Amino acid sequence: MQECELYQYYIFLVIALLLVSLFFNLRYKQTIQKRQENENILIKNAYYHPVTSLPNKENIKIVISEQIDRALRHDKSFLIMLVKIKNYHEVKLHAKVLAEEFILEASNRLLQSTRDEDIIGHMSDDTFVVVFNEYLEERNYNIVLKRVEESFAESPELDTKYNIDFKISIGTCKYPEEANDVDSLIEKARNEAIDID
Repeated sequence: MQECELYQYYIFLVIALLLVSLFFNLRYKQTIQKRQENENILIKNAYYHPVTSLPNKENIKIVISEQIDRALRHDKSFLIMLVKIKNYHEVKLHAKVLAEEFILEASNRLLQSTRDEDIIGHMSDDTFVVVFNEYLEERNYNIVLKRVEESFAESPELDTKYNIDFKISIGTCKYPEEANDVDSLIEKARNEAIDID
């Protein structure tokens, strides 16, 4: 009889230990998942714009640097296009939410008017950069430039009482003919920007 009770006690103890172990393993797994989610959020915040979810300035500089390396390897050139939303800060004076909708609409128009292989980055509040990811002929760049101009010619569909149109300027810079490093490519495109009406 005593052996039976001892046996039951051991079984109960083993089951209790298994349940405790299972509980702590589940908690540990949840902790790891939460940590991974937090790391992903940190990475996203470090390399992507919070409103548009496009690559931010640091990320796009890495992309341009990699494009320079590829162009050097294959003895090719490529183009970047800088698009500045000139009236963004004017819209932001009305309301921050309106400005976020406005800039999100701008990013969507850029995404729709460029090719899938082109990379669009959100450099600052009012500035986007398009990195043409292929070595194209200049006439092909002009097709995309024209599509961008046409897409911004239409008024944005925003839920507001204000009459808001896009006022943009576009500048381009070609590697290596006009600049040969990341910062000078961006600066040259900024300096070459032409107002589009």
